[in-house]
Amino acid sequence: MKKEATKTFKYPGKRRALDGNTAVIMCERESTDAAGAYPITPSTNMGEYWAEEVSKGHLNVSERPLIFIEPESEHAAAAVTAGLSMTGLRATNFSSSQGVAFMHESLYSAVGKRLTYVLNIGCRAITKASLNVHCGHDDYHSVDDTGFLQLFAKSGQGAADLNIIAHRVAELALTPGIVAQDGFLTTHLIESMRVPERALIAEFLGKPDDIIDTPTPAQRMIYGPKRRRIPAIWDVDNPMVSGTVQNQDAYMQAVAAQRPYFFEHVKELTDQAMAEFYELTGRRYSRVGTYRTEDADYVIVGQGSMLSTAEAVADYLRDTRGIKVGVVNITMFRPFPGDLLGQVLKGKKGVVVLERTDQPLAEDLPLTRETRATVSKCVENGIAGNGELPYPEYAVYGATREIPVVYSGAYGLGSRDLQPEGLIGAIENMLPTGGKKKFFYLG
Repeated sequence: MKKEATKTFKYPGKRRALDGNTAVIMCERESTDAAGAYPITPSTNMGEYWAEEVSKGHLNVSERPLIFIEPESEHAAAAVTAGLSMTGLRATNFSSSQGVAFMHESLYSAVGKRLTYVLNIGCRAITKASLNVHCGHDDYHSVDDTGFLQLFAKSGQGAADLNIIAHRVAELALTPGIVAQDGFLTTHLIESMRVPERALIAEFLGKPDDIIDTPTPAQRMIYGPKRRRIPAIWDVDNPMVSGTVQNQDAYMQAVAAQRPYFFEHVKELTDQAMAEFYELTGRRYSRVGTYRTEDADYVIVGQGSMLSTAEAVADYLRDTRGIKVGVVNITMFRPFPGDLLGQVLKGKKGVVVLERTDQPLAEDLPLTRETRATVSKCVENGIAGNGELPYPEYAVYGATREIPVVYSGAYGLGSRDLQPEGLIGAIENMLPTGGKKKFFYLG
């Protein structure tokens, strides 16, 4: 039997051992022109490392020296980053916890102005009954209504790669992006990884002032067939009005129009960027990542560093107890990948959604809400029968046995340790002999 040739990739990465914060800056220092940031644990190191590169006189792929502006707060940092982006620079920011909450109001206008910067979050619990500087996804979900596209890395490798992908998608979709990683558990954990090459970043992202083919019909209405990769909204040679006041006659149209003209293109542009990234590097990403889900009866859904442990637990339960378990990684939270998730969950006996946050007065936790909404749309497709599907991109759950039972769990708040036995308990809860508890805490 002839052995299939191994595919080689142009940019396989340089082998290093790095923590997640450093991994991000190894990419940002090559791709990005400017950063506005204010230090807050556990993302402080990203700002420190960026400032160090500035002091060294590092030149990025555009052969420009890096710019760093550290204002008086995270709120001001968001405004500074927006301003840098509006001048046509590739811009970035780094923050966590209360810092993300503090800049919240500025993020809406960054989306409305169609800016292209990337916010890197080292996820940390938001202070409630007490202060905690360790991991929680409260900050990530505190801004999931702003219109930013949102990605979540499960490792330092993912934090680096998704940072590059986020810049690419943000600049094509004219929608700013968030790339998150677990505070301390990823930001400070040293892992073996492949650092993206400078040449990869130069080829994949290009320069902010490149003239590119305008990627969507809606953008061609504004810019014509070609546009600057990062539009310069503040340009003394070509002044324009931005951020005007709109009254009853125009405001709603301006808000509603952004859905078909901008937001609906993000999914397709993300798929394209991830596919092109794979062809260059051999590292494959998808809006939904899966592990042994094809034949699984029970599935763990989650985000972040927990997923590596979940995959090990899936292997263990298959090998020792014959329980078919799979794992789903929600790599992209905004826009939510219900079209992909519905296909993965079809016919599963049980799905447990595990989240590193708690919203006790909500109907469900954020990821569980989105999962239930996905299942509901697939059920509505099934009700439609042979008629026109109300959600044509979603799966069809035509029989009761195709509808998964959804369970919800909160874990790891403030980096509370989650051992493998906790994940085993979450699976056992769904078994015919299990307690079938619909919501629970692990740890």
